[in-house]
Amino acid sequence: MPQDFFANLTPEWQRHNALRTDYARRQALVEIDVLVAQALGLTLEELLTIYRVQFPVLQQNEAETFYDQTGRVVFSVNIGIAGVGLPRKANKKELTEGTFYCIDAPERKEDDIALGWEDIQHLQEGSVYKTYKDDTLPGGPVERTVAYKAPFFKPDREEDYRVAWGIFAGAEQ
Repeated sequence: MPQDFFANLTPEWQRHNALRTDYARRQALVEIDVLVAQALGLTLEELLTIYRVQFPVLQQNEAETFYDQTGRVVFSVNIGIAGVGLPRKANKKELTEGTFYCIDAPERKEDDIALGWEDIQHLQEGSVYKTYKDDTLPGGPVERTVAYKAPFFKPDREEDYRVAWGIFAGAEQ
């Protein structure tokens, strides 16, 4: 999310108001959690306890969701977003189904291959491309290519709660 995103918000909806990346939407949810907790008079420790005790599936999803440098989900175990990103292991069956990958990194360059998260998770630079048939819109399938830019990262929701809490608590003063 650009650094000036919130500074450019206006009371009227505009195209640039949209949270366009997976990571930006996740961050907005973190901030909503914090704002609601503060509005309810909870402490940061109470919010963290609620997250730890009441949301084990969310914790599991967060523990195994990784983002690229542009904010796209590159891998997740979250069944709610099945098909997003790469599978855990390369699956040659995808090639026969019209899904293939390309990797363009200093140490490896290959086209039209099967790839999995386990093959790319340690990339420190370069890009991975996923080309697939998208049949989600009227008019039939369309071939799409998504780029994932390394290095990949996994955010820490509890740490993000702490940071947002500090920022919003400071705004109250």
